[in-house]
Amino acid sequence: MKKRTFKKWLFPAAVASLVFLSACGGGATPAAESGTGGASKEPIKVGAIFSLTGPNSPLGVPEKQAVELLVKEINGAGGVDGRPVEVIFEDDKSDNTEAVKAIKKLASKEKVVAVLGSSGSGPSLGMAEYAAAEKLPLISMAAADQITNPVRAGIYKTPHTDVHGTKRIFKYLKEKGITKIATLNDSNPYGSGWTTQLQKYAPEYGITIVAEEKYGTKDPSMSSQLTKIKGTDAQALIVAGTNPGPATIVKEAKQLNITIPIISSHGSANSKFLELIGNSGEGVLMVAGKLLIPEQVAADDPQSAIIKKFVDGYQAAYNTQPDGFAGYGYDGLNLLVEGLKQAGGDASKLGEVLEKVKYVGVTGEFKFTTDDHNGLTEYSMIMVEVKDGKFQLVQ
Repeated sequence: MKKRTFKKWLFPAAVASLVFLSACGGGATPAAESGTGGASKEPIKVGAIFSLTGPNSPLGVPEKQAVELLVKEINGAGGVDGRPVEVIFEDDKSDNTEAVKAIKKLASKEKVVAVLGSSGSGPSLGMAEYAAAEKLPLISMAAADQITNPVRAGIYKTPHTDVHGTKRIFKYLKEKGITKIATLNDSNPYGSGWTTQLQKYAPEYGITIVAEEKYGTKDPSMSSQLTKIKGTDAQALIVAGTNPGPATIVKEAKQLNITIPIISSHGSANSKFLELIGNSGEGVLMVAGKLLIPEQVAADDPQSAIIKKFVDGYQAAYNTQPDGFAGYGYDGLNLLVEGLKQAGGDASKLGEVLEKVKYVGVTGEFKFTTDDHNGLTEYSMIMVEVKDGKFQLVQ
């Protein structure tokens, strides 16, 4: 593939601090409206492949909205040395094959300098394979550890991994004296990744898995798996998947009078989960990022300021509170812009330069290295509980 390069530019001070700007509305602003002369220069083209339809759309739609919001901030501040950022969106329809088709289109036809996405682990894995081969920088919004482990040049991700989530949940269980668990995970790459990590780290925390069950992403009921779990001596149930599966599990568990704690992965960490579980969700636990409960983040937390600014801007633009998935998109574009700045305008160096980026985002404190292309730890994850129809921090 032809190497992608740009003329060297300098970032004005306003753009260097763009990650701290307050958002002022949704959607991208054309360069001609920025009032900075950006229309006279070629745009910096970035691809974004999100699941805008299909099962993963509750993840992809807020990701797209967050990116649109940030593009408006960037271009409203003059772009990148007067060059507007143009994000070209594609819908992978929550499908692995569609995701690969989309990234090939963006690379060959649109000549993008990098790609954000996808929303799901399956589509992201296919995209990452192509991107690595073509030396096209990719920042994924999916959680599976295998996206960035083993490390591949130019491939990064913004969510906490299933490793981080597993360790945070096990730490909580150990504090509660729980030693026997059951798991009920989606059979897709996301759920399977969780199964692998739960199995790997259970002995380290003195935990025994007494039952392992799976379900299909589109399965309408998981009552048979739950019935089997009810017959074991499990003290807690860990569920890994994205909506609506986990919500269905919560409702059916209540119908079956399963009373052990249910702990969901961060794949369901959004308001849609609360909507789907309704009155059945009281007491359900979840591992998540701090963006899920912005008003409960301590004022002295390093993430506090950027979370507040992002939440305020997103609410003003879309009249709703952003979830963790919106944060993944927001952090992804911010990381990409920071990488472009440090690359001095040479897009061919972007994949390499990102390894040196340090950035406090709404998801966590990113510290990329040559050995870690996720840059997060389990310490920026929290445990929340559903109380009175809302997520509440577990102290």
